[in-house]
Amino acid sequence: MKTNWILVANQAEAQIYSSGQIPRNLMLVDTLVNEAGTAHPRDLGSDAPGRAFDRMGSARHSIEPHVGVKQERRRRFVKEMVQRLEQAHLKGDFDKLVLLAAPAVLGVIRKTLPADLVKAVIKEIPKDVIGQSVDKIQSQLDRAFALA
Repeated sequence: MKTNWILVANQAEAQIYSSGQIPRNLMLVDTLVNEAGTAHPRDLGSDAPGRAFDRMGSARHSIEPHVGVKQERRRRFVKEMVQRLEQAHLKGDFDKLVLLAAPAVLGVIRKTLPADLVKAVIKEIPKDVIGQSVDKIQSQLDRAFALA
């Protein structure tokens, strides 16, 4: 029997469900937690940005990072999710994958997925349903697959 996995994720948590027939009989396979996902950016970085001198003169200014701390933490967490999915896919734990994630996280997932996982994705749903019951997740899947 073909096995489908459903990744339900936002920047703080990811839940992986298994289902023989989407969207019925969802069974929780794994949960990943990003402790920094709910933290405020000021709590994640240092107290103040770095300082630098101008090349000419004595002026100083702060150096802002090119990527925000929160975005970098999100990227790292997505990388962890994708590695978990990739390992399971290589072992043959699932054939098809559904991505049900917060829009900002879904965008990072798309950029991070390797080619073999991209081929396994059958549906992408930009919605944050972490913290909702399995029934609510199933109803989101029902709606998404009914529109297809």
